[in-house]
Amino acid sequence: MNLFFKKSFKRISLVIFLAILPFKAFAIPQYSLLTGNKCLNCHVNNQGGGIRNELGWYTEQGNGFIGLDKVGLGSITELESNAYFDGLLTLGFDVRVQSARSHKSPDAERKLFPMQMAVYAAVKATDWATFEGSYNAGPVRYPGQQSYSASVLLQPDFSYPQLRAGFFQPSIGIRYDDHTMLVRQIAGGSGKSLIAPNYAELGAEITYDAIKWATFSFGAFSARSLAENTAQSESGEQISLIDDKNNPSLLGRIIFWPRLFENSINTYIGASVLNNGDFSLTNIFGGIGLTDNISVMGEYATSNKKDLQKTNNASVELSYQITSPLLAYIRAERGTTTVTATDEDVETYSDQYVIGAQIFPLPFIEFRPEYRILDNEIFKSSRYAVQLHVYY
Repeated sequence: MNLFFKKSFKRISLVIFLAILPFKAFAIPQYSLLTGNKCLNCHVNNQGGGIRNELGWYTEQGNGFIGLDKVGLGSITELESNAYFDGLLTLGFDVRVQSARSHKSPDAERKLFPMQMAVYAAVKATDWATFEGSYNAGPVRYPGQQSYSASVLLQPDFSYPQLRAGFFQPSIGIRYDDHTMLVRQIAGGSGKSLIAPNYAELGAEITYDAIKWATFSFGAFSARSLAENTAQSESGEQISLIDDKNNPSLLGRIIFWPRLFENSINTYIGASVLNNGDFSLTNIFGGIGLTDNISVMGEYATSNKKDLQKTNNASVELSYQITSPLLAYIRAERGTTTVTATDEDVETYSDQYVIGAQIFPLPFIEFRPEYRILDNEIFKSSRYAVQLHVYY
């Protein structure tokens, strides 16, 4: 067992032990493990994220400690869905605001700042063609991050594969609603992303989801957004991960969704591979959950830019659904980045531990307090943060 996995195993084992104390995150993969649903059951696109479909909206309508009718918003409770004009138009949004302090300085001031201000729309032009898109007016902080996405979903019948074409995020690994996940970053004190929040590329993807227990995806994409990410050369210069941004990236992903013991235990296991020239990114992921109770999920992501940079990141999260509007979670992550362009390999690292909760005081309103511990070669710090998420 190499040093990376020895360190990861020790840290992850400790966090899982602590999480057993009475102490879920309501993001896409945890929701699948706690309910047994695929992402497409609640979202317009089958990789999750973005606009919610009628079932996803309706499920959230009753998820809160206090009903909307108790605060003068009973008219929303009377709505049947977020679709209008007999299902022709579906609307949605996500607004996130966070209060936090930077980890990089012990004297950093607490700031209140927007994280996401996204609006979504989907138009069902025919029974087999849906146009969807989003626009995020929030800040663009990372290379490869985009402020919009737009695509067309073509599928004659659910028993056939779906073709999605346009400008959207390829189905890389598991899509989370937490933009700080280490499996999508370059470990170390630089704070650089590998797959940015709201990353999108021009391309097309074919997904077959008609089998209840499996999902298969294959796609080809431009690399213009991914090319904004860089690695360090032997001379210290930052150069693009992609040699030729006009060269297409090829993607394949497969997920199995077994449900066991009369559907009381929900699982998924899968992998994705993205390749462009001498750059590759491989994600392996899996999880297991007891319906409406507890879940554990993990992901390992490794990337390689030949003769320049290698990354290895791992994440494990345990989630516990105390009650439907109250979910607690704890996560341990370990990542290493190795610069291979120099005469001697130079390694940086990141350890990240997160304890938090997702509290839904009202339907469509989430309050998320977190306590984070970060450790890398530049600094070590601990901070609490509070996020307010309003969605529809």
